[in-house]
Parts: sequence; C-alpha cells; structure tokens
Amino acid sequence: MNETGLVVKLSSSDVLASRHFYTEILGFVVDERYTINKGGCYLNESYLQLNLPRLESNIAIGLYKDIDAPMPKQDPDTTPGTAPTFLVADIKSVRHSLIEKGVSVGEIIANTSDKGFIDYFAFFQDPDNNTLVVRQNIN
Repeated sequence: MNETGLVVKLSSSDVLASRHFYTEILGFVVDERYTINKGGCYLNESYLQLNLPRLESNIAIGLYKDIDAPMPKQDPDTTPGTAPTFLVADIKSVRHSLIEKGVSVGEIIANTSDKGFIDYFAFFQDPDNNTLVVRQNIN
C-alpha cells in the first residue's frame, strides 16, 4: 500500500447538524472539493468531507448520509467498534472545552501498555452517536 492519507467515513442522519458539530465544536473545516449534496439538502448518499487544519492533507472525516436517524445511544466506554481517536497534548483542557460546548464527555481513563507507556482516554459521541475519543500519550 502506498498511502498518502486517511479518510474515516462516519454515518450521518443529518449532515448539517453533523457539519455544525465537527466544524464549530471540534474545529474541522469543510473540504468543498468532495461535497456531494444530493437533492440540495443532503439527502441519502450525500457526502461531506471535513479536514483538520494542519493535517488536511493527511486525515479527514467523511460524513455520509446513510441512516435516517441517529444510532441508538450506547455507553462509549464499553461499545465495541470504530472510534476515531484524536491525539491531544492536554486531555484535561480538551475535555473541559468540549463540556463547556455542551458535549457529554466520559471521565478520563488511564491505560498502561505492556511496556509501561501510559495513555489517557476520554470518550464522547457526535450527534449520530458515533463514538469519538480524545487521547493523550503521557510517555
């Protein structure tokens, strides 16, 4: 594989609500080159690609309208499956900022690898209940 980047596709029932969450809460920017606005109001099979500033050529999230309602809310700490993870320098301040913006964020969890490396995690969900994670690598 000769990869140049990564796009993570997430299901969305309301592309505009998801767009607001990812741009206004998480700081993504819309990459208009890849917008597919079916029916002019983001009907089924519409797509919106969002990039992280400073990483826009490497990592993106693709919101794909393929569900009619948000998925059932689940406990993100115990839910299996895909969970895009954002590496951050200060998990406490990021968690606090998300909570101030109205996002429900789980407690910070510590994990220690077999080699003794410590990571902190905090789980949260987008408007369609896709699980997302912030992670801080300590050492």
